[in-house]
Amino acid sequence: MLCQFAADCTGLPVYAGPVEATAIGNILIQAMALGRIKSHDELREIVKRSFPLIIYEPRHTAYWDESYARFLRIKS
Repeated sequence: MLCQFAADCTGLPVYAGPVEATAIGNILIQAMALGRIKSHDELREIVKRSFPLIIYEPRHTAYWDESYARFLRIKS
């Protein structure tokens, strides 16, 4: 929901990777430290092949535009 709100609010697509990115990153960095992964490029390729990328496209931008205009009126 937060990703969709961010896309709607900004009018830009939001790209979301793995939900457990912190744990995955930790494991991959440990593998790199042990020499199992040779480079950051290899690490990125492993993530790209292993986890889907979810793209949230802007859908309801008019509501956010109206809310921002209302905010600007109140702020003035």
